[in-house]
Amino acid sequence: MTRSSQLLEQWNRGVADLLGALDQESFGPTLLRSVTRLIHFDFLMVFAYRGAGRPLALGDTLPAPQRQVVINAYCAAPYVLDPFFQKVAAGVQAGCYRLRDIAPDRFRQSEYFRTHYSLTGIREEVGFYFPLADATGVLSLARWDDSQAHTGSSLNRSDMDLLQALAPAISGLCSRHWANVAAPASLMRSRPRDAAQVTAAYTEFGARQLSERERQIVSLILQGHSTGSVAHLLDISAGTVKVHRKNIYRKLGLSTQAELFAAFLSFVG
Repeated sequence: MTRSSQLLEQWNRGVADLLGALDQESFGPTLLRSVTRLIHFDFLMVFAYRGAGRPLALGDTLPAPQRQVVINAYCAAPYVLDPFFQKVAAGVQAGCYRLRDIAPDRFRQSEYFRTHYSLTGIREEVGFYFPLADATGVLSLARWDDSQAHTGSSLNRSDMDLLQALAPAISGLCSRHWANVAAPASLMRSRPRDAAQVTAAYTEFGARQLSERERQIVSLILQGHSTGSVAHLLDISAGTVKVHRKNIYRKLGLSTQAELFAAFLSFVG
C-alpha cells in the first residue's frame, strides 16, 4: 500500500468516527484524534466570530489551567490583534492558514505576542475557517512548545499541503456540528456593546489626539507590522512612518509600545 493510500485509509476511518460524533460532546476530541492520525497536534480550540464583537468559544480539548490563558484571556480583549481574527475582519470565511504565514513581519516582537501569545506556550497553530449562520467559525489545531511527539519540529510544506486537502471536509463537518450550538446572532444580541467597543478601538482610539493616518499606523504597529511593512501597506516612506510614530507617542503621552498596547486594550475593555 502506498503512503497516499495509507493516509487516505486513516482519514476515511476518522471521517467515519466524526460522522458518528456529530452533535455529540465527543466531536472535538474525535476531530483531534482523526487529524492526529495523519499529522500530530496537541490540542484544538474553536471560536465563532461575528463582526468585531468578542468571540464565542465553542469548544476545546484543553486542561482547565491552560484554558484560562489560551481561551479566557484571549476573548477578554487581545483577540482584536490576533492574525486569525484579522482575516475574519477582512471577510475570510473559508480556507486553511498557518499562523506564521499570515502574521505580520514583526509579530514575534509585538506586544500582543509578548504579553499574550507567548504566555500560551503554543509553538505552531493552524486555523480552519468555516461559515456559520451570521458568523464565521475558526478551528485552531496547535502544538505546544514542549510537544513530546514533535519537540523542536515545525509543520513543513507537505504537512500544509495535506491540511489544505483536508480543509473542505474539516470545514464542512465543523459547519454542520456547530450550526446550532453556536447560536452566534442571539449571543451577540445579548452583548450589544462588545462590537461597538471593538469597532471603536479601530476608529476612535486616540481620536481626540491623533489624525486618521496616525490611528491607522497605531493599529498596524500593535498587530506586529514593522516600520517597513507599515510603509508598504500605506504606500508611504519608512521615514514618514517613523515621524508619525514619534508624534503618536508624544500626543498620547506614552513612551513605549508596551504602554501603547496597554492603553489600547484598556480602551477596548
